[in-house]
Amino acid sequence: MEERVPPGYVLVEFARTGHGYFDLDSIDWDGREAVALGGFSAPRRFERRVMWCDNLYPLRFRVRCDDRAEWVIVIRSVRAVRALGTAATGRGSEVLLHTGPAGGLVTRLHAAKGRLRVEGHKPRRPDTPATSPDVLASVYGRPYEDVRALPEGPLLVAVVDGDGDWSLEVGELPEPQPRKGLWARLFGRQLTRPP
Repeated sequence: MEERVPPGYVLVEFARTGHGYFDLDSIDWDGREAVALGGFSAPRRFERRVMWCDNLYPLRFRVRCDDRAEWVIVIRSVRAVRALGTAATGRGSEVLLHTGPAGGLVTRLHAAKGRLRVEGHKPRRPDTPATSPDVLASVYGRPYEDVRALPEGPLLVAVVDGDGDWSLEVGELPEPQPRKGLWARLFGRQLTRPP
């Protein structure tokens, strides 16, 4: 890209044709992979990702795909994301903005087969070391429901792998249940040690 974007998070949207493998990475000034944005062979045609730009060098991308495939990459401001609010539904990849308090995130994958991975990207200042996103949900191959901690906003919530329909719901994090030992689970009662 000839234009430099200001430091901060940006949306990377890409669309492609064809059925073969497609892989997209941002690369640094030396041609090395900086951020892996997607590699898949599924027939999905449109993907949306979020990535951090330091503005140390112009944005550059490496695309690997079938030579008959056509593709386009669009960079947008994160102002284009919709608010997560108390619930959201979708299909495929998406980036949402959580601005509320910490709580619980109920994640549901409604497809009989597929993948669902949800990541949380915290705010950061320019020129600070990159941190890995928080994994808010990760499942493969079956209908699924899970509740995990959702940090206080602002937080960009990215549905990275969203095969089929999914839904997110924000609520309170349930109280953790005490874990029982193997013998207690087998015999249905809590065992205690003598003093």
